[in-house]
Amino acid sequence: METLSESLFYAALRQVIDPDLGKDIVTAGMVRGLSWNAETQLVALTVQLTTPACPLKGYFTERIQAAIRAHVGENWRVEVQFTAPSLARGADTLPQIGAIILIGSGKGGVGKSTVAVNLAVALNRLGARVGLLDADIYGPSVPILLGLEQAKPTVQEKDGRPYLVPLSKFGLEVMSIGFLVPAGQPTPWRGPMASNTLRQLLTETLWPELDYLIVDMPPGTGDIHLTLAQQFRPQGVVIVTTPQKVALADAEKALRMFQMPLVQVPILGVIENMAYFWTSQLPTQKFYIFGQQGGHRLAQKYNVPFLGEIPLMEEVVSRSDAGVPVALEEGMPMAEAFLNVAGMLVRSLARHKHNLVAAS
Repeated sequence: METLSESLFYAALRQVIDPDLGKDIVTAGMVRGLSWNAETQLVALTVQLTTPACPLKGYFTERIQAAIRAHVGENWRVEVQFTAPSLARGADTLPQIGAIILIGSGKGGVGKSTVAVNLAVALNRLGARVGLLDADIYGPSVPILLGLEQAKPTVQEKDGRPYLVPLSKFGLEVMSIGFLVPAGQPTPWRGPMASNTLRQLLTETLWPELDYLIVDMPPGTGDIHLTLAQQFRPQGVVIVTTPQKVALADAEKALRMFQMPLVQVPILGVIENMAYFWTSQLPTQKFYIFGQQGGHRLAQKYNVPFLGEIPLMEEVVSRSDAGVPVALEEGMPMAEAFLNVAGMLVRSLARHKHNLVAAS
């Protein structure tokens, strides 16, 4: 057996590969605070993950344990702690928010708002600090989906200016135009007025330190999309579609808009919502009501990540109407689907960030 040394432990850890970066965790600079005790045969270290809410903690723990036992000794135990770097945006607008992630679709009726709310809940369940902005100025749905239909934000002064205080629900910091307009009242605003209102909701809300701000966008490709993209430089957008041909056609337009030179928001992936109908009464069957694999094909066509399928289930309707997101329910198939999609999303964001750094 080789004499115990720091180089021996690091040699073992070089066998552990980050599947997103394609590098070992030592070369990628992810190993922190390595220490060991020969008497107790215990090695302790901290792994700095590439992004908050990273779903790979179990993966890294298992492979680190196996690598240490293979290279240092079968009886060695490993204690792994995890941390994540700040996603601070620097001195630009909203520096307290690590990453602004847009949830968009080409058309209404594909479940975009339901996906946005449950994705935010899933990211919070994975350990991230998450905010949710309802940017659908014309038809805000978030108050209903979170059971906040009667809620009103308070106002707090900071540096001599009044700010809206976001509401807290299910671990999320939430803001919506629906909190400021009486329920049922239409908001027939022209484009510039809608964009102005959105800008105020973003900059005049007292957001706390957040890892991610999930923005539920209005459907289509209009002024609000351009305002967000050009003035707030989001870290990425997720396109939500159903497998149906008419939904895919509009989703493709939305995807291409975000890729245009005047917009240039990175496409973090495609989510296929209502991918199939599933019921616990027929657990071995999937009913493809709206077609099949449409989201997969869209992602393949534009060489962007496919983040996953979300099934259509009766519980989604009942829980959404009750203001209780299905992503809260541990062990429920829908909750697991959203957790998987949230994990794929943060991994896609980490890869994009790594590629930007490597190219600079």
